[in-house]
Amino acid sequence: MLVLSLLAAAVWFFAKTGAFSESGLQGAVDPIMLEVMWDSPVGDVTLVRMLMSALAIPALLLIFIKRVHFTIVRAMLIALAVYGLYSFTLVGHVAEKGVVDKLVLATHVALMGWWFGALLPLRMVCQHFSVEDTQKIMTMFGRVAGYLVPTLLLLGIYMAVNLFTAPNDLIQSQYGRTFLSKLLVVGLLLLLAARHRFMLVPAMTEAEDTAKMKRSINIEIILAVTLLLITSVLTSVVGPQFD
Repeated sequence: MLVLSLLAAAVWFFAKTGAFSESGLQGAVDPIMLEVMWDSPVGDVTLVRMLMSALAIPALLLIFIKRVHFTIVRAMLIALAVYGLYSFTLVGHVAEKGVVDKLVLATHVALMGWWFGALLPLRMVCQHFSVEDTQKIMTMFGRVAGYLVPTLLLLGIYMAVNLFTAPNDLIQSQYGRTFLSKLLVVGLLLLLAARHRFMLVPAMTEAEDTAKMKRSINIEIILAVTLLLITSVLTSVVGPQFD
C-alpha cells in the first residue's frame, strides 16, 4: 500500500501538471511546466506525500528487527501520518484559511482514513475468524466508531458551512452538485454502518451471519471508494467556484 501511495503521489503530480498546461500528456512531461509545478504548492504536496511513504516503508520493516521496540515504530508511523496530513492543508481553499480550519480538515481526513482503512481488515476478520471472535471485534469497532464517526460528520458540516455561503450554491454550481452526490454516498455509508452495528453484529450466531457481514462490508468498501473518487473530483477538478 505504501508503494502504491508513493506511485500515486507521483502520478498525481504529473496529472496536475498536464491539467495546468492544458495540453494533456505532452504538457505533463514538459520540463518547463514540471519545474513550474514543482516550485508551486502542488510540488510541496507531492514532496511531503512521497517522503511520508518512502520513510514509512523502512519504519514498518523495523518491526521485524527484534531490537527495535514496537512502541518506537508506532511513534514513528504516527509522526509520519501527521506529516502526511499536513499535505492536505497546502492546496485547495483551505490553504488560505487559518490554523483552526486546517486542523479541522486534517482531523477530518485522519478520521476518514481510520474508518475506510479499517474496512479491509474487518472483511478479513469475517473471513478467517470464528463467529464469536468476529462478533467481539465488530462490537469493539462499533463502540469506537460511535464516537469517531459523529465527530467526522460534525467536522464535515463545519467545513461545508464555511464553504457554502448560500443554499443556492449547492444547486447552481457544479461544485455544489458534486458535493450533494458526496452527501448521498455519505448517507448510504451511515445507513450501512448503522445496519452493521445494530442489526448484523448483535444477530451473529453462525457462519452464515459472518458471511452476510462480509458481503455488507464489500458494499461499504465500494461506497468508500466512490466517496474518495468524488472527493478527488471536488478537490482536484471542479473547485469551489460559485460564479
